[in-house]
Amino acid sequence: MGRTNVPVGRIAVLVALVIGLWALGQRARAPGWRTLGPGVEFAMLRGDPFCRRGSSGVALLRVDPRRTRLSVHHCSLEPGGAPLPILEWQRRTGALAVFNAGQYYPDFSYMGLLVCGGRVVSRRVHPRFRAALVAAPECGAPEAHVIDLDRAPLDPRHPGWREVAQSFMLFDRGGAPRVRQSGRVANRTVVAEDRRGRLIVCTSEGGYTLWDFARLLQRAPLDLTHAMAMDGGFEAELCVKAGRFRYASFGRWHEGEKEDAPAVGLPAVIAVAAP
Repeated sequence: MGRTNVPVGRIAVLVALVIGLWALGQRARAPGWRTLGPGVEFAMLRGDPFCRRGSSGVALLRVDPRRTRLSVHHCSLEPGGAPLPILEWQRRTGALAVFNAGQYYPDFSYMGLLVCGGRVVSRRVHPRFRAALVAAPECGAPEAHVIDLDRAPLDPRHPGWREVAQSFMLFDRGGAPRVRQSGRVANRTVVAEDRRGRLIVCTSEGGYTLWDFARLLQRAPLDLTHAMAMDGGFEAELCVKAGRFRYASFGRWHEGEKEDAPAVGLPAVIAVAAP
């Protein structure tokens, strides 16, 4: 039989070119934003090829802090004192959107500094969590930010904000990742800030590593400057209700599991509402 020479080098170059063009196309494709109310928009982002399990969809809620109100809630301040399903949190708050806050201990106390409506619920600053979502300054115009605590520390005795939820940085303003590479795959909730000062809540429908989720958000056409990660896994939940529009993600990606009901109650949430 004759021997056929296969141009392996040329094939490799061609494959690399195709992948590069695909990645460029994905990067250039901006999400289709839908306005839900003054200062609130919703869109979906595809997370291929970074998604490891389940749907690659990532729900994006873009919020203008100057036109909306962010509030932090903890179950210890609610009748009964127990964690609540996210749908119940939304019913009680009457908010347009509700998403999970940061991590918590087995007794449901918050793992870090937590301030709800000016009331300090947890004064224990977590030494390794170097980010905070803050809103409603005690002085000045309404605003909200993702704060890098390495650049702007908060005094737990006088935080200066009526709403505070501490967690950990995902990537900073310099673009540096603030998480380690690992193989742990889970649903993710992230709060980022863009160059116009808007907050973007990002909740995945499927499983990602934190490292890959950071890479996805940095490469997406969202113009993000920095981001922090909230709790992940089954606690990564988002519920949006605006007029006839409905969206909910309950932190599940295992095959065979139903997606129509929340898996766990949440001790702490962030609510987004009209001012």
